[in-house]
Amino acid sequence: MHALLEEFLDKWVWPTMPGAPGAEFRLKITRERCLKGWELNLARTLADIEEELKTNDEAWKKAHALRGYAAEGVHMSIKQMSAQLLSVDIADQETYIDLQRMRARQIWDECKHSKLHADVLLGKGWVADERELMDIKDANVQPLPAYFGLSMMFPHIHPLARAAQNYYTEANACIGIMAYLSMVDDPLVRHEHLSQRDEELMHFMEGKFQLDFYVTDEESQRHVEDALGYLTYQIGGIPMSEPARP
Repeated sequence: MHALLEEFLDKWVWPTMPGAPGAEFRLKITRERCLKGWELNLARTLADIEEELKTNDEAWKKAHALRGYAAEGVHMSIKQMSAQLLSVDIADQETYIDLQRMRARQIWDECKHSKLHADVLLGKGWVADERELMDIKDANVQPLPAYFGLSMMFPHIHPLARAAQNYYTEANACIGIMAYLSMVDDPLVRHEHLSQRDEELMHFMEGKFQLDFYVTDEESQRHVEDALGYLTYQIGGIPMSEPARP
C-alpha cells in the first residue's frame, strides 16, 4: 500500500468513536470495496502527475483548472447540493437535520472551490476575467457520470445514499490533493489544492459521520451498498460483483 494512502487511513479512516452504531458496517464496506478503489485512483493520479511533470508546457494545468471549474462551478454546485437537500422528505427533516446542515455548508464550499480553479486560469493569464469562462466549453462540461445529481435530473433513492458518495469520492479527493502537494511545486497549483484540502476532508468526514451514526438498519445499508457499488464501478472501474477483500 502506498504511504500516502496508509497515512490517510491511519489518520482519518480507521479511528472510530466508541459506541458508533454503524461503525462496524462502515469498516466492512471500507475493506470490501473502498480500499481497492482508493488504491487504484491514487496509483492513476500519481502516474498522471509523473507524466504531466515530464512535459515542458503548462497545458495540463489549464486542463485541470477548466475541468475543476466545470465540476465545481457555482451553478453546478448549487444544483448538486440543492438536489441533495431536497432528497429529504418533509416528514424526515427532524431526523436528518444534522445531515441537512452539513449539506448546506457544502454548497458554500463547492462554490468557493470553483473560484480557486478560476484563480489558476486568471493567474496564468489564460482568461482576463471569470466571465470569459462562460464561453469556454471545457469550463462548463462535466464528463463524470452522475449518480446523485450534478443536476436535478436524477432521482434520489434514499437520503443516506449520499453518505456513500461523500465517503468514497471525497476520500479520493483528499488523497489526490495529498499526491499533488507531494509532487508539484507550482505555487498556483498548490494554492488550488491547499485551499481545498481541509474542506474536502470535512466532506469526507460528513460521509463517515453519516455512515457511523445513521446507517444502522438493513434498508439504509442496502441503499449505501448499492450506491457504493455504482460509484466504485464508475469511478474506480471495479466490477459491481467484486468479491470481498480477505
